[in-house]
Amino acid sequence: MKRLRGINLAIFILSSILILVMGFGYSQINADKIAKNTYIKDVNVGNLSKEEAKEKIKNECNIDIITFTYKDKVWDINPDDVGVNYNIEKTIDNAFNVNRSKNIFLNIIDMLKSNIGIENHLNVALDINKDKLKEALEKISEEVNIEMENARLDISNGNINVIEEKAGIQVDLNATLANLEKSLQEGLYKENLVVTKVEPQITKDDLKNVNTLLGSYKTVLSDVSPGRVENIKLATERTSGVLLMPGEEFSYNKHTGLRTTKNGYKNATVIIGGEAVQGVGGGVCQVSTTLYNAVLYAGLDIVKVSNHSIPSSYVDKGRDATVSDNGLDFVFKNNYNQPVYVQNYYSNGVVTCQIYGNDGDKQNIKISTTTDKVSDAPTKKEKDPTLEEGKEKVIERGRSSYTVSTYRIYYDKNGKEVKKEKVATSYYPPKQEVVAVGTKKEENVVLKDEDNTSFKPNSNHHNNKPNNNQNNDNQNNNNTVDNNNTEDNDNTVNDDSSNKEEISFETE
Repeated sequence: MKRLRGINLAIFILSSILILVMGFGYSQINADKIAKNTYIKDVNVGNLSKEEAKEKIKNECNIDIITFTYKDKVWDINPDDVGVNYNIEKTIDNAFNVNRSKNIFLNIIDMLKSNIGIENHLNVALDINKDKLKEALEKISEEVNIEMENARLDISNGNINVIEEKAGIQVDLNATLANLEKSLQEGLYKENLVVTKVEPQITKDDLKNVNTLLGSYKTVLSDVSPGRVENIKLATERTSGVLLMPGEEFSYNKHTGLRTTKNGYKNATVIIGGEAVQGVGGGVCQVSTTLYNAVLYAGLDIVKVSNHSIPSSYVDKGRDATVSDNGLDFVFKNNYNQPVYVQNYYSNGVVTCQIYGNDGDKQNIKISTTTDKVSDAPTKKEKDPTLEEGKEKVIERGRSSYTVSTYRIYYDKNGKEVKKEKVATSYYPPKQEVVAVGTKKEENVVLKDEDNTSFKPNSNHHNNKPNNNQNNDNQNNNNTVDNNNTEDNDNTVNDDSSNKEEISFETE
């Protein structure tokens, strides 16, 4: 019995102590003081009210000039210019919430730990305008970055020389910003730039077996408007200097990027729904078309190609390749066991595209096209009350439709045909011709005799009667539309959109 009483007494005492301890911890949680042994940076703000803690740390939370360094270079930035400062209010709130953010039992336990000397360390909360800070860092990186240079070919007088590659360096913006944020929270205002090495994608060794021209093609600009020329220059630059290893594919759209003003493209003539209008990027299809023909002569596999909805003026039907931002792309593949190298350039109104490779892959190739079907343009006639009856006038010129097959023919060294493959079938849809038909009636002429007596011409006045039939015949002969003269032939686009290029707006 005594033993049982002793156990009960012990339980009572322990329970009382536990209740007292828990009550003490609970009371501290509900107090307006920060938990003991709570530090902001190296400042102890424990057992202080929010206002007391704020007053104590305010002198510790002033950001000095932010400094970036790289080797012997130094850049200073005023924190106010980039929207960087310490958020004291948030920092004090974070300190006050120590031991108050969990459930009641865990909070009491944590609060008791603080009372027996367990420390809590907090960083100062930061307000950072990351966009402004990144913009400032980008300007600094311009003084540091060195563009890497791929190995490339230098072709002069038929000689192929390989220019060795050069590695570059680049500031890692995200890593540098992350390090700076961590340093600022620790009260450090100086940060080294994180700089990484940029390895070339094409090396001299990659090009060592590229020793001959596999295929080449040129087209001449008939439209040399500034916007179109600028777009063509840009497209040739972005699609040039590309090395394709065996099995790799070349996507024209991937290399040119979206045809937008942001990407550097200008306004020029484009085609929307078979009509020539002004749009961004006009001209890039002349480059894709020129490259397509060079690829055909080089013997590379055609993966994807589409023709324009209007025949082009700079190549025959069946030899064009249109592209657009909405899915139309020109794609080819290196089907050889050696790498091939794409080189394109624009000079004095001429677009030149060249495919270089190994002399073991050089082919003897000819390209031929056949017009499989021609359909006359449909004609729509509209009545025109302002045009004299019997006369016709073309309002919109039509365009015939064409179906054309393109073939690639391979020959051996003796000129004997060894293979003929159909590369593509091109369909150029017709455009309706609109003709105005006159419906205006000829008015009767009222005549007067010498004594001012009015009369109408009749059978008794043969000498004065106009020969209406003869006049109408002459007029009809002079104004009749010769439909044969409005049709397109195989080499000329007889349409207001002649010499116009289809690009990113192509919907046909």
